[in-house]
Amino acid sequence: MQRKDSFFQHLILVLPMRFFILLSFVLIYNVVNCQLKLNFDDGNIQTVKWFGNIENFKINTAGQLQLMTSGAGESTIYTKYKVPTDSIQFDAFFKMQFAPSNDNLSKIYLFIDQPQEAGANGYYLKLGENGSNDAIQLYKLTNGVSTLLAAGTNGAIALEPAQARFSIKLYRNGVGTMSTDYTGQQNLDIDLDFYDPLLTIADSMYFGINCKYTATRSDKFFYDDIFIQTVERDTIPPRVTKATAKNSQEISIIFSERPEANAVVKIANYVVDQGLNNPLEVIYNTNKPLEALLRYPVGSIKSNVIYTLSVKDITDKNNNSIEHQIQFFFIDKPDVGDLIINEVLTDPNTGGEDFVEIYNTSDKLIKLDSLYIVNKERNESRIIRTDFILKPRSYVAITRNVEFLKATYKTPDTAAFIEATIPALNVASANITLQYNKSGQLITIDSFNYAQNMHYKLLNNSKGISLERIRLNGLTNDTNNWHSASADRNYATPGYQNSNYKPEVEAENETFVTIEKNTFTPNGDGIDDILLIHYNLEKSGFLATVRIFDSDGFPVIDLANNYLLGSESTIKWDGLDQNDQLVKTGLYIIYSRVFHPDGDVKSNKKVIVVAQKK
Repeated sequence: MQRKDSFFQHLILVLPMRFFILLSFVLIYNVVNCQLKLNFDDGNIQTVKWFGNIENFKINTAGQLQLMTSGAGESTIYTKYKVPTDSIQFDAFFKMQFAPSNDNLSKIYLFIDQPQEAGANGYYLKLGENGSNDAIQLYKLTNGVSTLLAAGTNGAIALEPAQARFSIKLYRNGVGTMSTDYTGQQNLDIDLDFYDPLLTIADSMYFGINCKYTATRSDKFFYDDIFIQTVERDTIPPRVTKATAKNSQEISIIFSERPEANAVVKIANYVVDQGLNNPLEVIYNTNKPLEALLRYPVGSIKSNVIYTLSVKDITDKNNNSIEHQIQFFFIDKPDVGDLIINEVLTDPNTGGEDFVEIYNTSDKLIKLDSLYIVNKERNESRIIRTDFILKPRSYVAITRNVEFLKATYKTPDTAAFIEATIPALNVASANITLQYNKSGQLITIDSFNYAQNMHYKLLNNSKGISLERIRLNGLTNDTNNWHSASADRNYATPGYQNSNYKPEVEAENETFVTIEKNTFTPNGDGIDDILLIHYNLEKSGFLATVRIFDSDGFPVIDLANNYLLGSESTIKWDGLDQNDQLVKTGLYIIYSRVFHPDGDVKSNKKVIVVAQKK
């Protein structure tokens, strides 16, 4: 089984029950030793007794065992060792000063029962093959027939030089690890794992090195730092190192080492808080020995809840176990309306980039890894590649230049950003659409038709100024629900609450019209710059006419003329008259008349004050 998350993962050898023998590669010369260290620094190849083509191997000036011959061929050396009943650690270094192929490769016989591969039983590492997928491969020999058991990462030893320093640790329970550093240094990463229930080991075995070469490679094989020692008995219990809610009913768990199968499948060994308790079943496949799946009723696991999984009585072959806990949560996918477009910048300052801000209106934790931002005007779409998780009722701004936004708009530390390429946004007008790939189908989450003339009329230009949503529950394409960002926030609020944000207001019972504040100051400072007029009606379909009069009764501006209202709607006034001039301070009257096609007519007058800041 190959794992691709690092160059070398676990190498696991499980011995048959009748042996319970942990391999200990202890090389000896005439006597049994507990360890051996061959670094060849003394220049003496006969530190141990070798058999085979000894004349083709030398100790070089760098203190390494080197193939040193001429012409094409194969050379092999062996030495015999005693297999003890304790755990072992086997360390070694190899280097081939070329890119391996089927004509130029090496084998390291970890243990075989005779000094020839033909007819032998045992295990070896093969280093090299044709093509670019060269990996350290582990083979089993059965009466001389080789079977591939596991392989490291593809391409790990495909280039010149093909080299690695590796360390194999094997324990009495048959569990082992193989760690490797392909630079030849000491920063080893754990690699592959495998399982062989038919593994049998005799008392005495052979360790060997085989080189197959063409004439130009006959001196390009190097080996060093062969070190075999006993490792302390395994006392480390298996643990759940990762728990992930895959959906609303399944929890995937990963173990630190191979557990006993009969312990894994017991539902009583797992308890989740928040009322989940024991799973309905545990699904476990010995072909994937480090993984299991806990299954609950559909819909049991909720997003935005931090769960704690308690685990007990999960044992390994040595009967090690420990009661422990791990936390997890469910990251959901958005439905229509869960994400809304909350702020856009379409005309950035020189050196800057457009941005789109998104707000999570739901109670879900939402991962944005399959989110598309579309500019329908340009027929351009970009998928956001990110691991960012948007929390409930939180903001995030998406742009190609995050540092520019932070510096230009002096954003607080709490502001959230995703650095990603988004479609180019037209300055004048366009449509921005959020789409999400849900189960292989693109669904539209929100869509905004913006226009440059939605900005505050008194602004000289909109360069570097964002459009902000006023009410989160207001309609995305209601122009009354958008306004230019305020000057006191440097004209944009990417990644945090908008300067024009207004909380939801309960409508008064006695009237269908509510004014949020009776006084406002439309001077562009971001504080009370706009007046919001709320309409709360018993049904949809009313047509509204809304006019502003001054204190002398003269008309100032028509805010709406047969404007179609929903059951809840908002209309804004920015303090400008019909000629886009700022009105004078003073009293003003808001006259609202709503008419329904079924004949229902309502009217209302409200007095408000346009003031100036002192």
